[in-house]
Amino acid sequence: MQEQSATKSDRELLRAFQKERSPENFGLILDRHLPLVFAAARRQTVNDTQASEAASAAFFALARRARSISRNTVLAGWLFKATRLAALKLQRIAKQASPALSASETSGQSETITDSRMRFIPLLDPALDKLPSKLRDAVLVQLVCNRTWIESAQILRTRESRIRKRVAKSTRKLMSRLHKRGLKLDSETFQSLCVGCGSNTTFPESLAGEILANIPVRNTGGPAFALTRSTLARLTWAKWKRWMTTALKGSAVLTVLLGFLVLGAYLGFTKGPLLAWFLEWSIRQSVSKAPELVQSARPWPADPVRLLPSALDIRTSEDLFHVTNVWKAHLKFSPDQWQAAEPKRIPPLPGMMSGDGKIQLKNPKAKRSGLSGVLGFEFDWVHADFEFGGVMFPDVAARLKGNGTFLGSLFGMKRSFKVKLDKFNQTQVLGETEVVNFTNLIEDRSYMADALGHEFFRDCGVPSPRTAYAYLDLSVEGQFAQKPLGLYLIVENIDAAFAKNRFGSKAAPVFKPVTYKLFEDIGDDWSAYAAIYDVKTKATEAQQRRVIEFAKLVSHADDAEFARRLGEFLDYEAFARFLGALTLISSYDSLFAMGQNYYAYLDPRSNKFGFIPWDLDHSWGNFPFIGTVETRERADIWHPWVGENRFLDRVMRVEEFRKTYREQMRELLATKFTSDRLGRRIDELAAAIRDSVAAESTFRLERFEEAVAERKLPRWTGDPTDPRRTGHQIKRFIAARARSVRDQLDGKSKGFILDRMMPNQ
Repeated sequence: MQEQSATKSDRELLRAFQKERSPENFGLILDRHLPLVFAAARRQTVNDTQASEAASAAFFALARRARSISRNTVLAGWLFKATRLAALKLQRIAKQASPALSASETSGQSETITDSRMRFIPLLDPALDKLPSKLRDAVLVQLVCNRTWIESAQILRTRESRIRKRVAKSTRKLMSRLHKRGLKLDSETFQSLCVGCGSNTTFPESLAGEILANIPVRNTGGPAFALTRSTLARLTWAKWKRWMTTALKGSAVLTVLLGFLVLGAYLGFTKGPLLAWFLEWSIRQSVSKAPELVQSARPWPADPVRLLPSALDIRTSEDLFHVTNVWKAHLKFSPDQWQAAEPKRIPPLPGMMSGDGKIQLKNPKAKRSGLSGVLGFEFDWVHADFEFGGVMFPDVAARLKGNGTFLGSLFGMKRSFKVKLDKFNQTQVLGETEVVNFTNLIEDRSYMADALGHEFFRDCGVPSPRTAYAYLDLSVEGQFAQKPLGLYLIVENIDAAFAKNRFGSKAAPVFKPVTYKLFEDIGDDWSAYAAIYDVKTKATEAQQRRVIEFAKLVSHADDAEFARRLGEFLDYEAFARFLGALTLISSYDSLFAMGQNYYAYLDPRSNKFGFIPWDLDHSWGNFPFIGTVETRERADIWHPWVGENRFLDRVMRVEEFRKTYREQMRELLATKFTSDRLGRRIDELAAAIRDSVAAESTFRLERFEEAVAERKLPRWTGDPTDPRRTGHQIKRFIAARARSVRDQLDGKSKGFILDRMMPNQ
């Protein structure tokens, strides 16, 4: 029986007893846990007789409750709790019979044990009883039952690293409580005293047989069964007490939060400084909960003779942007330069929250649009030295960059950087590239959402930036040298060179809008539009006027006029491809919801507007602030935007555009957005970057492997913004999204319209 028991988990043993409530099945559970239960009972009772009663009551209670015990319950912890309650009941009975009973008599221990152990044993169980269940279970399984780390991880159904952290945390808490009771122990002594507490006590030979003889428990008479009923009642009360305590705490927290919201509104919470502080505090909390997020990267490559790509071979941009290459890059600053590169604080935007709850995207006092400037962060260009692919570029311009990626790195070293090679020395260029954007990928567990997304857009015929990977090191003279920051994505800059390559002219107007109301009429003067549309190249007066004319059409034309004239301003086929690709990959940190992270251009060849994607790290259905993974997979293809969007709504209601959009969606679904095609590309990218992800951190590698896995893994059911959340599986999303889009195009199902700015939990 013991040999059979050893091959099964607690969960399997309990399931077997639940299905067939026989003494044989229960015997397997008894073989494994009787030493622990009797030892706990003996520590808390007067003699072997009482310990046997408490142990029997705990196992009888388990037999009675077997069908209602959760699948996630750790039997060692459950039985400890039941034993503790039964022993306390016996202690009270004993004290009522003999009030003068001393503490030494109730400890139930022999005088032959050491003084420290004699003092330790009666204090252990009360201290364990006050621990949260996850911490108590870790101590019972790992220390008291003396299991290996691997066995403990299997029993507790979590990672070995997490068990180690729980045991360490529990040890600190228990030692602190014991210290308050006058027992000072170091960690090693504490753990040595714990080891064997679950197995060193010898129990009566007849005890196991007596328990099995009464399983399943049907008798309601006798002292053993009276103690069982008392234990069951106390377990039920403990459960309700825990629920009520949680509810009361939740109510108290809710009341406090409500009070803060009211006070915040009164004090101008949305007026800038307090909201900026709150966001920074939230990020700091995330880092404290998951220090792995800011874990120091290791040098890469580990093999010193590994052949890396050389910048000497770069002649054109095509030579730079090979997405399966990982370039080696190095930024070097003097102490003064590094200090100057730190973000400067400027006044946050007053009234940064609009009446509809959306964050404004432009701070007039900031040089750049976006959330960072709104919150009061400014990035200045500084001098630096730059090495790329083994080639030195002295005296370049460098600065921090990013909005969400910057905020996510506030309390770590892995910042996003922009490097301008020719700002101080116009002869410096990397092939045809003058600006190198290093995106830190800090929110992208897959490390490839951006790269795969931009490549997908390009494959769909949409002008989109090219990408490559780089492993970036950082040096500050006198402080640190060649400090590895980790794996970055290099994203092609959207500038005059991009316009020349895509539209045939450096003068082609390229805009970077920051607005929730694209092409809204705000007057006849371009000055009202300039900050919102942020021209990145050049725009003539006539081209500026073209933006205003389109805004007036979108804002004021009736449906008939709008449908008739829309084709004058919008390239239907180009926009259908852009909109279709954005819809397929469910990218909501974009035009669909956030009012940013895209470019618009006016093609000088047709004088019509088109769009360029940007910042796709939250694409492929992975944007936890809107909907759930399931709703993003089933998002409506005819209403892919969130909330109100007059421009998209009006365009989608034009029948001629809908026809073009439908045709483009069918073509993309059949040729570009397929599981086989994209799955192979994911595997190619994963193979190219796996070593560099592993060098960054073990935590990052684990999440990366989850994100690119072929097999389906259990989805994360906790807080979707939890920094410890599992990796979002891109392949799984692609397969589910393709099915949903196909069914919607065929009229077999309707999509899910996302209308909330927070997760639909």
